[in-house]
Amino acid sequence: MASSFHLDEATERLVIETGLAAGRAEVGITFTGTLNDKLRGWYRSTFRDAAGDEHVIATTQMQTTDCRRAFPCWDEPDLKAVFDITLVVDPRLLAVSNGAEEARSTRADGKQVVRFAETMPMSTYLVAFVVGPLEATDPVDVPLLGGGSIPLRIIHVPGKGHLTAFGLDVGAAALEWYQRYYGIPYPTGKCDMLALPDFAAGAMENLGCITYRENLLLCDTSTSTQAEQQVLADVVTHELAHMWFGDLVTMRWWNGIWLNEAFATFMEIACCDAYRPDWKRWTTFSLERSVAFETDSLASTRTVEFPVEAPAECDGMFDVLTYQKGGALLRMLEQYLGEAEFRRGVGHYLRAHAYANTDTSDLWDAIEAVNPSAPVRRLMDSWIWQPGYPLITARLDGGQLVLDQQRFAYGDSDDPTLFVVPLHLQIDGTERKVLFDAAEMRIDLPSSESVVVVNAGGHGFMRVSYDDTLRSRLVGDALISLTIVDRYNLVDDAWNAVVAGRLCAEDFLTFIEGFAGEGELAVWQAIGIGLRGVGRLVDGEAFVVFQRRVRALVAPAFARLGWVPDPSEDELTSKRRGLLLGLLAVLGDDTAAQARCREIEGSPDGVDPELVSAATGVVAAIGDEADYEQFLGRFRAAATPQEQLRYLFSLAEFPTAALIERTCELAMSGEVKTQNAPFLLGRCIANRYHGPAAWEFVRRQWDLTNKRFPNNTIVRMIDPVKLLTRPDVVADVQSFFSEHPIPQAAKTLDQVLERQRVNAALRAREEPRLGAAFPTP
Repeated sequence: MASSFHLDEATERLVIETGLAAGRAEVGITFTGTLNDKLRGWYRSTFRDAAGDEHVIATTQMQTTDCRRAFPCWDEPDLKAVFDITLVVDPRLLAVSNGAEEARSTRADGKQVVRFAETMPMSTYLVAFVVGPLEATDPVDVPLLGGGSIPLRIIHVPGKGHLTAFGLDVGAAALEWYQRYYGIPYPTGKCDMLALPDFAAGAMENLGCITYRENLLLCDTSTSTQAEQQVLADVVTHELAHMWFGDLVTMRWWNGIWLNEAFATFMEIACCDAYRPDWKRWTTFSLERSVAFETDSLASTRTVEFPVEAPAECDGMFDVLTYQKGGALLRMLEQYLGEAEFRRGVGHYLRAHAYANTDTSDLWDAIEAVNPSAPVRRLMDSWIWQPGYPLITARLDGGQLVLDQQRFAYGDSDDPTLFVVPLHLQIDGTERKVLFDAAEMRIDLPSSESVVVVNAGGHGFMRVSYDDTLRSRLVGDALISLTIVDRYNLVDDAWNAVVAGRLCAEDFLTFIEGFAGEGELAVWQAIGIGLRGVGRLVDGEAFVVFQRRVRALVAPAFARLGWVPDPSEDELTSKRRGLLLGLLAVLGDDTAAQARCREIEGSPDGVDPELVSAATGVVAAIGDEADYEQFLGRFRAAATPQEQLRYLFSLAEFPTAALIERTCELAMSGEVKTQNAPFLLGRCIANRYHGPAAWEFVRRQWDLTNKRFPNNTIVRMIDPVKLLTRPDVVADVQSFFSEHPIPQAAKTLDQVLERQRVNAALRAREEPRLGAAFPTP
């Protein structure tokens, strides 16, 4: 029977004004909707073909509660349903959805009716349907655990099929690996991965119909860098991990979204490490964990899980604390329990809750059920429900090692928070595990000369501070014998001691000069972060002296590698060459290296992609208007998504005010897609010389950026204001955001503003010290 109704806009509830008797009822709704331009719900994505003609793709992004923008539904994760989807489309268009195409017929008007297989029970945020002038690769048949196969395809705009091979290879390897790891077959009938020209997030784990930004699915391995390939592999494996953890088993409410994303982050690293062991993915994960440390060191950090009253509040969960800290905590638990023991617990959890919804504690209980001697829930609750992380202080007291824990903070703190810390100790080369859950722990040492490594292996989510005696023993052979992650942590902890005011920047420089012979990429990445940080603390003649010091440290390391890659060297060695070149030519202002970079950038054919990428950044950093025009042209004519982004973002590195102004205007011109424009503006704000001017541009355009750009990109756009430390700019930024909040990212904005204040205090403290320490002519 027909019924009248009204929409309660405050609660987004459809109220049907018809009385019904108690019992089962069926509601049928006829509705219309809008194909919007905000990259949410049911939205438009566009691309131009080789002739310059524009084409439209209708696609979806439902997470978290945007499925209601496409059709009326109960948009809550624990109200799972089976979705039976039919699309009516123009016959020239390709249509895909969560299920495989099951039937197709033609209407009298020539439109085609495409019906897809029913889905398994799933949440609305995983629904997807995409229609457009697209092409699909031939399916790759991936073995299905227990028999049969999984058809895997990549769907893309016409003309990009030659960029699909790497993504297909990663996807096929991941599907096989996950089935072995979980011991559970892939949970649906097919796997389509779609490369979309417009996408606000990086990718989305829609069941069987996974959507991606183009640069995260399509690439040419002959011209892309290791980092560009790795991020593609990371994202593909992340989304495929969700097919089990997130899609098959789903959080009960949005407060649990962190565990979906943290677990997928953990699994992406594990899967990539299995796919490409030579990438040393668990080692390089240290760099990502450090980004989480940066936020979690602030007073404005948050607990990993927190109550969510309304779905919009969970938007703030899509941050480094969810992904990187959450993933690091799972890695810490895995290393404490053992890989096999952790894996058994995960498999038990997935089998027990398949097709259902869970709370966070269900995972801890499942892991503890198969590891009854380990206090898994007590351990993890101390990290999930408390903000921050511990600083473990190690000192000698006679023949004992004394360990203290206190919550790490930038500056003095008397915070009494204690964590249940699964601590790996290495004493004279012998490793042991202890559970450190008090303020102090004492351990008898075998010798008064014992060499001690706290957080051995580097998997714990903590920082470590050694007393002078213990630190002095981590040199020479003892330093060389440490794992790569341990050496990375020594440098990373030292730089953050500078930020926290516990170590002088000059002492940090002296410390890292002891790593001059270092031969591992990850350690040089930590050194590079520290050097760039110190470089932000000085100007004028002091900066010139600092640049000489950078050259003295980096030039010998680069010379050992040389300009010509050895045919037998691994990809991380090539990547280290590119990193060192950038440090030497830009931060070290080495004119000979700059000249060689101009040669490479001008004739890149046949040159190692790592050198080409580094040279592009160097030329931008020293470039003039002619270089800018050339880079702008290369952005417009790029052959791959990676090349396009490389040249686009390099436009924010130029050293003159006029060119940075042009880049800001380009971001707002409509030529740059709205998924990329906020990040281009952010890079302009991060420009060493003209960041304040770029911030002023964004400030003037604030209303327009909020109207035009996806909501989730606004806080990322302004994140680099934390690098602006001039007192007048700090005052302006802090004042502006007191009147212009970012509601969808209120907590993240608080963190950005606090970090700006921390950085300003760091500069005020260290600039005069460095000025005195750096003798000028």
